[in-house]
Amino acid sequence: MFGVPVPVVWAIGSMVFLGVLFSAGLVLAARKFHVEEDPRVSAALALLPGINCGACSFAGCQAYAEAVVKGEKVTFCAAGGPDIAKALAQLMGVEIAEIRKLRAVVHCQGGLSRCPDAFLYVGPEDCRAAHVTSGGPKGCVYGCLGLGSCARACPFDAIRMSAERLPVIDSDKCTACGLCVRTCPRNLISLLAADYKVYLGCSSHDRGKAVKDVCSVGCIACGLCVKNDPFQATQLVDNLPVFDFDKAHGDFHRGAEVCPMSCFVVEEAVAVGAGPGDVAAGSAPGAAQA
Repeated sequence: MFGVPVPVVWAIGSMVFLGVLFSAGLVLAARKFHVEEDPRVSAALALLPGINCGACSFAGCQAYAEAVVKGEKVTFCAAGGPDIAKALAQLMGVEIAEIRKLRAVVHCQGGLSRCPDAFLYVGPEDCRAAHVTSGGPKGCVYGCLGLGSCARACPFDAIRMSAERLPVIDSDKCTACGLCVRTCPRNLISLLAADYKVYLGCSSHDRGKAVKDVCSVGCIACGLCVKNDPFQATQLVDNLPVFDFDKAHGDFHRGAEVCPMSCFVVEEAVAVGAGPGDVAAGSAPGAAQA
């Protein structure tokens, strides 16, 4: 036919026939096994932030939306915070307790001027890479390496690196998703209730002279904060004070006042007339400095 060999025509015809046959089979299978999606999944997905950060422990917002409709808790979206949790609860017709707002805090104040590097680090600008290279260049083996891995991991642009090479966290932008917590190789970041304004700015487990030799604001495990805690909510564990924030209602000002090394971070209340997020720091011992 038109000079085309018969075997070629048969081959082309067979391929077309098989293509039509398989297509029809796929259409029939799709119709037979089609599962109607609960419209609440789309509604839940529309409420979620859509950044697929994984902080909820699910693969992404779609997976979490499906889990919520199947009965999973509506409070797992850290990035969305209390507002989205309430919206999801309303969608699912469930009640939830009041959710406390959390924010990330850094337990290190040993910037370049307070805790110099022990050697010159030449390598990837990544804290994890530096951490596995002889423990990193920091004079304090527990201190912040200052290479900004936590800032790059934050999907909300809530962390910037200061001139002292320390992370500065914007509490207004922070959603407490926990990505920075998991990124830091030295476990220097934790999630703390936003209304708690005093916390420890040190993570060294050394004591005394060993701390003073490398850092001017490190905890020397003197125990004065424990002895002077009116709430008895502080105890010394592995040379660091550990706080029961709920027992003391977050009030550890007395410990900060007696600390000889100023290793507490004290965030003062917002002044009258100040704009949102304008926190006055520096008027109390151990106040955070960028």
